Amino acid sequence: MEHNPKLVSSEVAALWTAYMQNSMSYCILQHFDNVNEDTDSTDIIHTALTNCNFVVNEVKQIFEKENHALPMGFTQEDVNLKAGRLYSDLFTLRYIKYMAAAGTAAAAALLEVLARNDVREIFSKTSEMFMKLYNNACDLLLKKGAFIRSPTIAPMEKAEYLQSESFLSGLIGKHRPLTAIELAHISKNTETNSIGRTFVAGFSQSAKSPEVRKYLERGTEIAAKHETVFRQILVEDGVPLPSSWDSTISQSINAPYSDKLMMFHTNSLTAISVAGYGAAIGGSLRKDLGGHYTRLVAEILQYANDGVKLMIENRWMEQPPQNVDREALRNRSI
Repeated sequence: MEHNPKLVSSEVAALWTAYMQNSMSYCILQHFDNVNEDTDSTDIIHTALTNCNFVVNEVKQIFEKENHALPMGFTQEDVNLKAGRLYSDLFTLRYIKYMAAAGTAAAAALLEVLARNDVREIFSKTSEMFMKLYNNACDLLLKKGAFIRSPTIAPMEKAEYLQSESFLSGLIGKHRPLTAIELAHISKNTETNSIGRTFVAGFSQSAKSPEVRKYLERGTEIAAKHETVFRQILVEDGVPLPSSWDSTISQSINAPYSDKLMMFHTNSLTAISVAGYGAAIGGSLRKDLGGHYTRLVAEILQYANDGVKLMIENRWMEQPPQNVDREALRNRSI
């Protein structure tokens, strides 16, 4: 007898989130494709669109089969293909590389909590597809001489054990040199804030709602501030600063995307930052770095919370699947 178990909460969460993220990304990429003038990037943009469409359709099939309500997500109403260019073609390529990496990591991480074979197959395939997209985007950026690398360090002469707790350093005073692991996290988080700052800056100049514009402007300022913190750490350690990401934004104020989509995407970028800072805290032995990350996480968590409130006020925040409220059912029967 064939065993056909129902979806468990972790599987519903994974599928719901994947639908929301990929229906959003499909809208973003549609406009990128519509204004793209770089023929070298055409295939990569089309591949990214195909990947997002695959995820959306696979989730739709499973939810319909299991009688789960399909998320509203994002549709053609959330993208204006008649709007002019907002970002450069080079930024589009870097954005695809960045989001493909995030998609690969998210899909791979979710496999640990998935039991059903059909759900695991979706996320295994998704991880594979986005990894290939990431590699293709990297190759093209390298070909164009536009791949921004993390700082280099001198080769380690020999392996050895630590002999002093001074390696941990204090919160203030002189600190020992950064480790390669700490440098990797700082570079990654600098990139996250740089791409987020550029993306949200474009959002802020084209958003229709004054409240949304104000919120997005605040996000741009926070990202710039965090990027400065990370660059200052590198300066103090005598590490060469990486090149700045291309931040070319047009003067267009005709929004390619709905305010709802821009708010959701900003929230998604904030979530990626929180995850990156959390990983950095775990990988940083210098206490001053932990102090920086803890302070910065608190700031972006507050920013994200304010964003959720704004989305709820405008009825843009879609409710995730949740457990049955037994108390509400009991009160209803009284």
